Amino acid sequence: MARITAAVLVTLVYFIQCVPSSSARQRAGIQLDVDYASFAYADGESLVEVYLAFEAATLIYQPEARGFVADIPVSLSVYRSTLAELEGTPVDPVWEDMLALSFVLADTTGLVEGQHFIHQVRVLVPPGEYELRVGISDDESIGRTPVELRRDLIIPDYSNTDAVLISDFTLASSIQASQDSDDLFYKNGLIIRPNANQLFGSGLNSVFYYAEVYGLDQIVSSNGKYSVFAYIAEANIPRPLPDLQSRKSRDIRIPDVLVGSFDVSALVSGSYFLRIAVLDEGNQAVAEQMKKFFVYNPLVERAAPVVMQDQSFEGSRYAAMTEEEVELEENQIEIIATNRERRRFKSIKDPQEKRRAIMDFWIVRDPSPSSPVNEYEESFRARIHYANDRYTSSFDEGWNTDRGRTLVKFGTPSNIEPHLYERDIMPYERWEYNNISGVGQALFVFADLNGFGMFQLLHSTVAGERNNPAWLTDLRQ
Repeated sequence: MARITAAVLVTLVYFIQCVPSSSARQRAGIQLDVDYASFAYADGESLVEVYLAFEAATLIYQPEARGFVADIPVSLSVYRSTLAELEGTPVDPVWEDMLALSFVLADTTGLVEGQHFIHQVRVLVPPGEYELRVGISDDESIGRTPVELRRDLIIPDYSNTDAVLISDFTLASSIQASQDSDDLFYKNGLIIRPNANQLFGSGLNSVFYYAEVYGLDQIVSSNGKYSVFAYIAEANIPRPLPDLQSRKSRDIRIPDVLVGSFDVSALVSGSYFLRIAVLDEGNQAVAEQMKKFFVYNPLVERAAPVVMQDQSFEGSRYAAMTEEEVELEENQIEIIATNRERRRFKSIKDPQEKRRAIMDFWIVRDPSPSSPVNEYEESFRARIHYANDRYTSSFDEGWNTDRGRTLVKFGTPSNIEPHLYERDIMPYERWEYNNISGVGQALFVFADLNGFGMFQLLHSTVAGERNNPAWLTDLRQ
């Protein structure tokens, strides 16, 4: 088995009461959420923190002298992702461990949904693509059912000294200054309580975050300072929400630690992005990083969309759309629309009302409402045109192909690696993204499975897209 030179295991367990879980993994047995964040450590190695959240009410407790105890054997392992499919590559984990966790309560009668035990593990791994596997074995004697979770890990190479880089974010329920280095949640003078299910809102109103910035010596500064712009935005709308943004000037340190929080008690339930940009002296972004999280505020109602009075529908291009143009527009914006917006479009039967809905769709995404041009819409149109120019075939328009829709949704990839003429391998392309909103680094693999030039999405590390870790095996002819 390949070995990691140093692994640090954090065994401290922390109990918090959080908002009700909205995890899609509704099942009998233990409710477990997993998150991770990676940070620079040394050349050839990155520090990965794995965060585990066990919903307390789903555990099985046994009475003991010290109270009610839930014993949980947890297996953790990290496997190489795509490289494991190559002939001759070891398929053993690069790291694995077995944890014997015990959670103790004085009384179980007060347990409610949303209370969690938090556990953290730290391990060193080389940069690359991995799969994290977390398992809990069954125990028929106490009625415990097995649990198995898998999570893609994309670990950047933070040793690149030619660029400014931002680490992953740790989203936390609290961050406090401390000198207690014996506390195993201690890091850089702070006690950081991670929130592994990334769910905030009623009962947990503050989103705390921790991140690190590397390579700041690459910034040219006349006063030894740089700026950090942090804000919260709705999903698919890259515009800071009112009162949820912060811009600060900071001394250049190598590395620098970024800590902050936002109050989300007034946000409606839904998904959001925490976004951070590092700005140079000319106010230009030199690095950006994002993290998706969720808010559950059942008592906060969403305000009805308001169309600004100076934007007349009757005089807009939307009012003059033909039925064919409306249908095409709806199909194209479906790529970036939220689930709520898709449902709304499908429910509208009146053609004129649908035209108004399209106008509203773009108005709420306008980053500069006072300007005569909607820059976000213009960028979207440019990606549609590029996809059509690049990927249109006799079978479909470019925007409606797998590569075209990916480009329209996520933008131009940071790197495209073609593999078109390799022996015994179907033609394929690897698309690599350095920073997808709310995801970070990501991989897409497209393959010409039928030999007609129709490259289909075979694998992606982005949640919600097609995931097939064995994609390389499928390409062998």
